[in-house]
Amino acid sequence: MEAASFVDRVEDMTDLELAMLLSLIAEHHCLIEVDDDLLNDLASELALIARDVFSLSYIILERADVQSIDEFVAAILDDNNDVEDPADALEDDSNQACFSNPGICLVDGLSFRGAPSTQNAQFQSDSPTVVNVIIAKDFNFAHDDVQVQALELIRKRRIYSRTTVHVAPKAFLLLPIVSTSSKHVRLNAHLNDRIFMSHYHEAEDGFPNLEEMDIARHSEDESAYSYSHSPSVRREDMIASRRIESELIDQLRVQGKAATVTPEIRRYLQDVVAFLRLARGVDGGVTPYATTLFLALAKYLAPFHGIDYVTPALITLAAKKVYPHRIIMASPTRERSTQYGTNVTTARDLLRDLDPHTVLQHVLDTVECPA
Repeated sequence: MEAASFVDRVEDMTDLELAMLLSLIAEHHCLIEVDDDLLNDLASELALIARDVFSLSYIILERADVQSIDEFVAAILDDNNDVEDPADALEDDSNQACFSNPGICLVDGLSFRGAPSTQNAQFQSDSPTVVNVIIAKDFNFAHDDVQVQALELIRKRRIYSRTTVHVAPKAFLLLPIVSTSSKHVRLNAHLNDRIFMSHYHEAEDGFPNLEEMDIARHSEDESAYSYSHSPSVRREDMIASRRIESELIDQLRVQGKAATVTPEIRRYLQDVVAFLRLARGVDGGVTPYATTLFLALAKYLAPFHGIDYVTPALITLAAKKVYPHRIIMASPTRERSTQYGTNVTTARDLLRDLDPHTVLQHVLDTVECPA
């Protein structure tokens, strides 16, 4: 598929597919928030997207897998160095996982560890490489040492085991999943700043890939004696039509980097950053690195809209993805106005209804938008 025809497909993509695609284009990582009861479904949906849409290997990590460095490193390695058919490998993996632990299979045909990526064949070596996509549930509860190792992995694209060094493939994503009830438990500050953007998955958006798999499995049962094409074959054809190849990702990356930013738009972006740093209730998180990612995301969004320049609307959209997980809300004793005579009780009342989203929206409403 050419980048020129990609715009027609954007509206048909789900929010999670777009989030993963943007992360792959930017070569950065995305934090995803979801309601507590949808945590497992979200992890399975992301795994299906990685496998079916982007042809990438994946691993789903539980909270127990991120409590020690040894367990974390062992879990994220892709041990499938032999080139084999991904469908066969997935079936074998799924059967083995279900046999050893019946509760491990969230949906039929999907295991916690994905088949080898077709993009990883060129990286075959004696030491296993890291999988393409790490889907880490409740990663904000990971041990501090594990979070430091994850930071090292996304910065230098390598991680150390007790015996050797393991490299990350070119297409590599860390997708920490945080439940709504625990979002007050933050990632390591340096790791959090390295996360490209955050996204809240609404329950009403559903899990189309999971639902599609359930429908295909149900149809397969009903048409066991039918002479029509197998539903699994039809689903394979549907997946093939939606698949996004690495060449398209590279084209979109080049187009995004080349997007034009006028002086007026750049000033608007800097005004948003300045107002955000001085906003009531903000105690930190608006870092220089975040500003770099803010501009980068705005530029990478341009090809998704079929344009080669950044608009104020793209700046607004980028701000809503880059800053919510970064902004640190002040406690009443650290609220800026207390330095000028406001008592702590009044500051507490002022901060009661503030959160990163409301602060950000207030800033966007306040800053004058260029015509």
